[in-house]
Amino acid sequence: MPMLLRRILPVTIAAIGLLLSVDAFAGDYAVSYAFDGTTREDVAAGTTSSLNETGTAKECQYDRPCTIELTKSDLMISLNVQRSGRHKVVVFADGGRSRSIGCCYFSDGEQRAEGDLAQPMLWLRIYDGHARKRNEVVQNIHLGLLYLQFSDLR
Repeated sequence: MPMLLRRILPVTIAAIGLLLSVDAFAGDYAVSYAFDGTTREDVAAGTTSSLNETGTAKECQYDRPCTIELTKSDLMISLNVQRSGRHKVVVFADGGRSRSIGCCYFSDGEQRAEGDLAQPMLWLRIYDGHARKRNEVVQNIHLGLLYLQFSDLR
């Protein structure tokens, strides 16, 4: 019996380790981000904004929301990369307590932005204001420019 246990135990431990690691790494990807919160006044003064932020989210999973918190700008970015032949991403932006109700939007007052990850970098303008209704012209306040770069796509 001890001889059989000596043969089976290492194989069992290796199999369990492989099974646990498959779930931990299957579909993981990383996203590097930069937010340029420079306003018109900053540009006119020739300064950069204190709202600029950068970072990397390394533990994102396919088909599950991955969040990026921009604390200086009081924004929460949520993105979801869909696993398919072509990788597509859907991005949402939400404001914190210092933002207006219903903040935030992308171009044309859209509540979400979509992108194709075949491009090396996505950039999205984020606005505070309200959503577009029908053919309404929307002029929201520009908060900044969000850059997203995805890596380790499997």
